[in-house]
This record gives sequence, C-alpha cells and structure tokens, in this order.
Amino acid sequence: MDNLYLDEGTSPPVSPISQSLNSSILSLYIFAVFELETPITEFEVQEICHKHILPLNIRFSSIMERNKKGVLRWKKVVTRVEDHLIVPAFPKGLARESYDEYLREYLSKIGCEKFSEDKPLWEIHLVKYPSLKGACTMIFKASHAIGDGYSLVRLFFKSCQRADHPSLPLTFPKLSLKKQDNSKRSVIGMGKIMLGFMGKCVNTTYDVVESTLRVTCLEDRPSAIRSESSNLEIELFKPFNIYSVTLSLERVKQVKTKLGATVNDVITGLLSYIIHLYALRKTGMDQYSKDGSTTDTNSGGANTNMTLAVMLNMRVFEGFTNIEDMIRAERWGNRSRFIFVNLPSFTNHEKVSPLDFIIKAKETMDKKKNSMMFYFIDKLLNTALWIWGQKGMEELIYSSFKNASTMISGVIGPKDKMTLYNHPINSFYFFTSGIPQSVAFFSVSYMEQLKLVVTMEKGFIDSKLFSSCVDEAFDDIFQAGIEI
Repeated sequence: MDNLYLDEGTSPPVSPISQSLNSSILSLYIFAVFELETPITEFEVQEICHKHILPLNIRFSSIMERNKKGVLRWKKVVTRVEDHLIVPAFPKGLARESYDEYLREYLSKIGCEKFSEDKPLWEIHLVKYPSLKGACTMIFKASHAIGDGYSLVRLFFKSCQRADHPSLPLTFPKLSLKKQDNSKRSVIGMGKIMLGFMGKCVNTTYDVVESTLRVTCLEDRPSAIRSESSNLEIELFKPFNIYSVTLSLERVKQVKTKLGATVNDVITGLLSYIIHLYALRKTGMDQYSKDGSTTDTNSGGANTNMTLAVMLNMRVFEGFTNIEDMIRAERWGNRSRFIFVNLPSFTNHEKVSPLDFIIKAKETMDKKKNSMMFYFIDKLLNTALWIWGQKGMEELIYSSFKNASTMISGVIGPKDKMTLYNHPINSFYFFTSGIPQSVAFFSVSYMEQLKLVVTMEKGFIDSKLFSSCVDEAFDDIFQAGIEI
C-alpha cells in the first residue's frame, strides 16, 4: 500500500494511504517531543536536519503536486532548513512549572496549525525554556503522509548515541511476535491443533466482519468520552489538552506476570479502568470506592460498548524478531494499521477490582492474537480502493477513527539513555493531532520506563478530572497487583 524506497531522481506517486492521511476530511500530524538535559543550539538542529533528515527520504524535500495526468506525486523542491526551524518566544523569568504549562499550550497551538502546501510537510520547533523534564525541548512535527510514527521516531534513533557507550548501538526490548505451541505430536496434541485452527478461523471471520462494519456503518454511542456532535460536522483540528504520566516498566511487568498477561494487556486494562473512573465521576454517579464497589443501580455500565482502535506496526508480521532489524531494514512509510478491541466494561452495580479490567482485556486480546485478521487488513483496503476509489478510501480511514470511542498507538524505545549531538535526552514521547476523537492515548518505552500520553479535546473533556483519573488508575492497579 505504501512506497518503501523512493528514488530521488524521480517524482514518485503519493500512495493511497498517504493521500488519505493528508486529505480534506482527515489530516494527521505526528509530533515527536524530546526533552533535553542541556540546551541545544539552532545551528546543531540545522546540522541534524542536513545530515539526518533531508538525506533519509525524498518526502522531506518534496511537496505533493498533481502532474498533467492528474496523478498526485512527490515533487522534489529546493528545501531551506531555516524555513522549517521555528523558535517560539515565551515570557522570561518564569518558574519551570509555568514553562511546562506554556509548552503544553504551545503543543496544542501548533497541533491545530496546518502545513503550507508550498513547502515540505515537516517542521522542528525549538523551545529554549526549561521545563520540568529538561533544559530545553525539541519538537519534531510532520504530516502522517510522510510516514508513520515508527518511521519518524526511528529517524532520531539512528541519529542518537548511547550515553554510556557512544560506540555501541542502542539496544531495544525483544519482541514476542508469535505464541509458542508446545502441543506434542500425539493424537491429543493433533486434536488441540485442529481445535486451535478452528478457533482461529472463527475469530478471523468475526474480526473481518466486525472491522468491515466498524469502518462503514457501526459506530459507538455517545458517552463521557465521545461527543454527540461527532457526526455533525467534520472539523480537522480540535484544540486539545495534553497530559503525561511515567511509570516503571518493572511495575507493569510485575502485574502482567502475576496475571499471566502481556504488557499490552496491562495497558489496555489500564485505559479501560481510566475511562471507567472518569465516566463514573463525569456522569454524576456515586463515587467509585477504593474496594471497587458502586451503589448506583444503573445497569448500563460506565463504559459499556466502547471500542478501542489499536494501531499496529505491520512490520512485525514481516519476519522481524527485534526492533534493531526493523531499523536496519529501512521499512519506511505508512505501515501502521488498525484493529478494533472492545474495551472491558462492568455494570455499575457490580463489585469489581481494578485488576478485573486487565483480566478482561487479556481475554479479548488473546482472541485477537488467535486470529489471522492482521493479514486481511491490506486486502480490505485494496478492495475499498478498487470499489470506491481514493475518495472512498479516505472516508473509510476517517471512519476507522471516528466510529471508535478512543485509540492507542505505541512506540518501543531503547533501553539505553540516548544523547543527541552530545545532549542527553531525559525524556521523549510522541502523539498525533487531527484525530477525530475526543480522547487518544500514546505510549512509549524508554530506559525501562513507560510514558503514557493523553490528548483530550478542550471544551468537552474535563482535563483536570481525566488527569486525576489517570493517576488514580495507575495507583489502584499497581496497589492491587502488590496485594495479590
């Protein structure tokens, strides 16, 4: 679906996926935010652009333009790095906490600003003020049409070095792509294999039908995190608040080990519990007590029938066993796709533990893993393109976002501390703007820490209440894990 390698001597066509991510109904921008321990200069940032960004791919020095035949292509243009470097001015002499707030407001501001069509679709913003996490902040903004989050973040992985041993490559957590089958080659073992295959076929059929309905006509109902006005008018960019929380991956692994789950199961359960807490408080129901009980008799559940759109890096299905191989293989482009997961929910009068959300999430994710839906996603997209054309594909991808209540996308970062031009990176994260959802989640691992970033639509989501629910959910779940 996307171009992997681009010849700089030609004007390659813009892939259907990239066109869909920079269209009149959907325009997504990816942000990679690096919080540096020491100030970086404009000259150093320009050096990074000249040495590591422009040479990487023709899309960083091209604009989208239709040729005489009406084909949208990447047309190479003269690119001046100075035109892509922006240094904002904030009031001087403020405390770090105040600059942190200015930084969040600035991210929301530039998250709603469209790119000019007469220059390549990327920018770097250098915020030369101290925040709570660093001496300065470097923000890389790019259109999703250039590449997915993995493509853009790994651009910096390749230009960074290990802080402890600069001559050694960065190391990443190992990937576990396939479930091991320990069934013995016996009659009983073969029977289990057959039953497993039948179960996989059933799960695949269900997932294909559900995904087809989800991207066409099936959509979640309005809720505490889904506005009733979602269908009334297309609004490309909605102002948002941003909040992040960082926790130890070791704590996540402790919970997953005790429950026999995976890190992704724990994260999915966490999101469900966060939304559950927020919905109970936002809708004026009785306060959710520490033992997990509620006294409200409404049987609908605080987050019943909510769907989570999960972004998958399809490169993991191409035979790679680790992130390092993916980086070396130069798998560039938009190679992320959606699967849909029903968020765990409980009726309001049920007595539940925070860990119940993870247990339910594990059950759901196990069914998704025992499915071949991943291999049908591009076939469905190609079929839509063949039947409805480019406009139809754009509407299909837009509906994939709009019809689900929320989404999550994640990036696996290195275990080592990184330096960028000898500037230690204290923290980094990413998020996407332009998503037609009121709440979206983004996760990234770095130095054995997991950072969860939430974007919340201003004017609809109570960001202070939601942020407090995020903090409470982490505390409740890990405390419950300790008590097992």
